[in-house]
Amino acid sequence: MDKPSNKWLSISLISILCLTIIGIVVTATTYRSTQKHALKMGTDQLIKINDFAINILTLEIESYSLSLEDYASNVFFDNTPLELSKTEQIEKSLSNKSSAIVGLYLLDTQGNLLDGKSFDKHTFEPQTEFPAFLKKDPSFSQALNGQVDQNGSSYFEKEKSYLNLYRVIKNNQNQPIALLVLPLDLEQLYLSTLDADDQFSGYTMIKNQDMKVVMHPSNEQISLSIVEDRQKKYPNLDYTDLERLEKTQLANSDGTMSYHSYWWDKKNPTRVLKLTAYRWITVGKAKWIVATNSDFYEQNGVAIQESLIILGLLCILLATILLLTFSLRSYSRRNQSYLENLRLLERQKLMNERHSLEKSMLQESKLETIGLLTTSIVHDMNNFLTPMIGNLELMIEEHQQNQALIDDLQEVYHAAERGQKLSTNVLRFSKLASNTKETVNITAAVAEAIETMRILIPKKVRLTFQQQATGNSCFEKEELQVILYNLLTNAYQARKANTVINVLVKRADEQESQQFQKHSLAYSTKDFALIQITDNGPGIPKEIEDKIFTPFFTTKTSSGGTGLGLFIVSSIIKKNDWLLSVTSSNAGTSFVIGIPLTDDTPTA
Repeated sequence: MDKPSNKWLSISLISILCLTIIGIVVTATTYRSTQKHALKMGTDQLIKINDFAINILTLEIESYSLSLEDYASNVFFDNTPLELSKTEQIEKSLSNKSSAIVGLYLLDTQGNLLDGKSFDKHTFEPQTEFPAFLKKDPSFSQALNGQVDQNGSSYFEKEKSYLNLYRVIKNNQNQPIALLVLPLDLEQLYLSTLDADDQFSGYTMIKNQDMKVVMHPSNEQISLSIVEDRQKKYPNLDYTDLERLEKTQLANSDGTMSYHSYWWDKKNPTRVLKLTAYRWITVGKAKWIVATNSDFYEQNGVAIQESLIILGLLCILLATILLLTFSLRSYSRRNQSYLENLRLLERQKLMNERHSLEKSMLQESKLETIGLLTTSIVHDMNNFLTPMIGNLELMIEEHQQNQALIDDLQEVYHAAERGQKLSTNVLRFSKLASNTKETVNITAAVAEAIETMRILIPKKVRLTFQQQATGNSCFEKEELQVILYNLLTNAYQARKANTVINVLVKRADEQESQQFQKHSLAYSTKDFALIQITDNGPGIPKEIEDKIFTPFFTTKTSSGGTGLGLFIVSSIIKKNDWLLSVTSSNAGTSFVIGIPLTDDTPTA
């Protein structure tokens, strides 16, 4: 008998060894490729987030600057007094941008305070002293000389950061005579613009040229340098990578890198690997570096994957071809599932955005369809009533001898006439075509709309109407009627029982006209008609007061509200350059419309 050969055993062992080595090489290569791909995806995402944060920050500061410019342009012109006496203009220009405002100060060219107002609890209050810390701006003296555009450099006071916005006031000879200073609290500016949402685990921070923190989600970090000051506060931490980060960022205008740091908002900071995207920007005299940071492993999703791959390599070294094949297939499935999960998340995000867009488009389409359907139905009803009225007139003439029949016919005739009048008024409200502007008597137009609304609103609603002679103005009469229709509809829908609506139309008195004339220089010599709609409803909640004119915003979701009524009112007001004010409390809500008068004669 021949000796058993080890040939096939040796071949099998060599094959297993070769396949194991090949498996290790293939697996390691795949891991490196996946890690690089994930790192690139994370870096690209951080760059986009950082660019978005930069755009938001610069636009927000420019918005504050434009609000200051708007105020100065409307207050300081020709030989107006150098004082901040127009509180209403301050509120109008700056109240919607008040979250970060510290105050508003007017200085002469020597830096002496001419007038000042501090901002506290959403209100501007007079102040007799100019806060000394505002002079810490390195560009303050240049601003007094008119050499600073928009803003100075950032500075610190009591571990808080500030930025001064400037606007030079010049005389007719184009010489600087005063300086408006609008200081911003950069912490509040950060919270209102760059504070990270729940979907992003990282954060954006801003540092100045000295690498001191200007804005940060943890306010304890404000005014600290990223290495020297932190070493004093946390002496036991390793700052090697932070020193490397500081040198790299000072040497480059933009870039990305990974480094070891800490989550500074934790009670006991632990060392983590972070990924950052940064870029230097210049805003006025301020030069900042904006950096968006995130956890390296959380951002790239490779921490668990790395452990599994190492475990897989150990299994490959100790396993057979079968185990090797199983490990490779298992790894492939996990990698495919990870990528598929990313695709599904992105698809879900796109689907949500698409759903929101389609919902808005559907709402608009429904409104258009309802308008067309209503117009069609009322138009057909009008066509049905016209021959009915004609035949009733003939029957009344033919049966003059039968008084009982004539009385019945006349009752039907008057009912048909009321129906025709109602359909005509509804057609006027739903007319889609744009009419030509004409000179209209405002009192008559309001009275006509009120007469129509008495038919349309529920009988349980008490509608009172006070009218005085006002005058004429040039506009589309139907647009004023649409405004009144929407405001009256909102008023009686706001209260379920004992609803009282008061409508007043009159010529604005002297005090009311002065308020209206401040709206624009073009209105400074105009007289105004005033229309006031007041209800006894529950009022508008404070938290939604700034949203009531937003399209598709409604609190009547259960009753089918469209959220377009007040948006339409606001749009028509802006189109005609009229004035609209709203006051609301628990006792009810009042809308006041101001319409400039003309001397033209009403169109026949």
